[in-house]
Amino acid sequence: MKRIIFAILAFSLFPLFAELHPARRYVELGISSNIMVSQNVMPLADIFKKNLVLDLKKIYSDMSASGATVAISETDDIHLDFNFSKFGFGFFAASEFGANLNISKDLFKVFDGISPGTVYEADANVWAESFSTFSVPVRFNIDKWRIKITPTYFVPMFYVPSTTVKGSAVNGLDGSVTVTATAPIEFYTVSEFKGLIKDGDFSTDFVNQIDASSLLSDIASSGGVDLSVAVEYPLKETLDIGGYLTAPLLPGRMKHKVSAVATLSIHTDSLMQVMFDDESPDTEAKISDAVYSSASYVVNRPLRLGVECAWRPVGKWLTLRGLAGAALRNPFGEDVSIKSLYPEYKLGVDFVALGMFGLSLSTQYTKKVFAHGLDIMLNFRAVEFDICAAVCSPSFVQSFKGEGVSAGVGVKFGW
Repeated sequence: MKRIIFAILAFSLFPLFAELHPARRYVELGISSNIMVSQNVMPLADIFKKNLVLDLKKIYSDMSASGATVAISETDDIHLDFNFSKFGFGFFAASEFGANLNISKDLFKVFDGISPGTVYEADANVWAESFSTFSVPVRFNIDKWRIKITPTYFVPMFYVPSTTVKGSAVNGLDGSVTVTATAPIEFYTVSEFKGLIKDGDFSTDFVNQIDASSLLSDIASSGGVDLSVAVEYPLKETLDIGGYLTAPLLPGRMKHKVSAVATLSIHTDSLMQVMFDDESPDTEAKISDAVYSSASYVVNRPLRLGVECAWRPVGKWLTLRGLAGAALRNPFGEDVSIKSLYPEYKLGVDFVALGMFGLSLSTQYTKKVFAHGLDIMLNFRAVEFDICAAVCSPSFVQSFKGEGVSAGVGVKFGW
């Protein structure tokens, strides 16, 4: 019995020194996946009702001044990590995808039922990106300082620059509503994906035309490099502080471009029927006139910097966390602007029992999305299961209404 108690205590104290993010195993192999879909128009519970009711006037009145935003992201990764008393290193591979669409609130004035026959004009901004990454983090101690250096090789698989599209809406004298938008768009791909656009929509036909050797050559010649440096220091036995910086060293270069025309048309003969009779408006969206050409476009992953802390006032079973920073999307790129800069924060509390059962609560703002989440950890030393879920939205107020969700799972093996 004494041996069992001693083993549990030893397990719960691993590692023997406090850190911002202490390792749980000396050798670890893990995989994880996370997906997020967020918007600030209406709660998901209302969207997925059997009989969807659109109170367009309420949607307009509740909408924040920034307008309607839809954000999507997905991250999948696999890693192999080694941790020793004062040194560690690992290998990480991941794929990252993110997309964001924002429509000015001015376009939705038409739903307020004022000034029939007036044309309401507004802007919409869209961007999207996808990266494949390979990182080799190295950790070491210098006296009380703990330093982590992570060089990352990344390949931009496709990239849609931050693009502004003009749109208009008309509240007709007869009660009809028409929304239209037409815009030339350009996006960049790692290889010449001819057939990506077919019959007015994105298609997977390009997969059949991919030449493996050409694709590998394009990937090898398109990669870039960035460097992350994180430093932490124990101010007290219970308080650790740190800072981090991710900066580009060598940009990725995309050599292929697709130019096309995107059109959107939404029309209803009666706004009242949409609002109260569950009648869907006529909608047509298509992408046409695709042209494939050579290009030279520079892309970087976001520049990030900030500070964080971890306070354990009553021991390792309770950790209070804080993070504050900023990020800049595609630094030094052609589409960078003041809108590319955004703050980041995270506040969280971690509960851990015997090093085996963990519960984390957090609120954060990253990638221009507010999220309030719950993480659960089941750690049996040889294997660990992680589950996370959150409600989220580009609007802080709307984020508490369940207008977006994120979810993730992970499993880790080792000892």
